[in-house]
Amino acid sequence: MEFKRARLFDGVDPKSGPYFDESRPRISDQVERGRLIEFLTRGGAAIERAAGLAPDQLDASKGKVVPISTVTDGVWIWTLAQAYYLEHYGYGPDVEFYEYIKSREYRTDEPGEEVKTAALEFLRRSRHGRS
Repeated sequence: MEFKRARLFDGVDPKSGPYFDESRPRISDQVERGRLIEFLTRGGAAIERAAGLAPDQLDASKGKVVPISTVTDGVWIWTLAQAYYLEHYGYGPDVEFYEYIKSREYRTDEPGEEVKTAALEFLRRSRHGRS
C-alpha cells in the first residue's frame, strides 16, 4: 500500500535550518485557518504517538512546543506539527496536500487498523530509504 507524505518544511538551509518556500500557501483567513487546523489535528488517526514536544524550528526561543505525533487518513501521512506552524506562522500544508484537503471538503474518515499498520510500515520504510 502506498501513501503520500506531507512535507512539513520545503527545505533545509545548512546555516539557518528548515524553511518554508515562497510558493507555500500562507493562510491569513481565520475561518480557513480554523478549518485546516481542525482537519490536521482531528482528521485521520494516530500511527505514531509521541509524548514529548519538539523545538520550534523557526524560533528556538520558544523551546519545545511543537507536537510530533504522526497521523494518516489512509491516503496522506502528516505530523501534528503541520497544525502548529499553521496556527503560529500561517504556513498552510504544501500545495498538493492542501488541494487534497479542499477536495475532501475538510473531512476525512478514520482508517481501520490494517490501514494504520500499513501507513506505519510505509513511514518506517521511507525513513530508511526503502519506500
